[in-house]
Amino acid sequence: MSANSKSKNTQTEQEVDVLYQKLGDQWFAFSVVNDEVFMSPVSDDQITEIKTQGSHEPFNEAA
Repeated sequence: MSANSKSKNTQTEQEVDVLYQKLGDQWFAFSVVNDEVFMSPVSDDQITEIKTQGSHEPFNEAA
């Protein structure tokens, strides 16, 4: 990139559905954004916080 180049930040905030899935002893969050699938590990503390916030998202605790 040359010194005269400018980059534009085009990030926008979106509301998306999230699936929380427990695989073995670890929780994961899955979501689809612009036809791309994203997965991230989620700590037990974060899951507890999400559950106490009254989220309407279903939790799949099947291991």
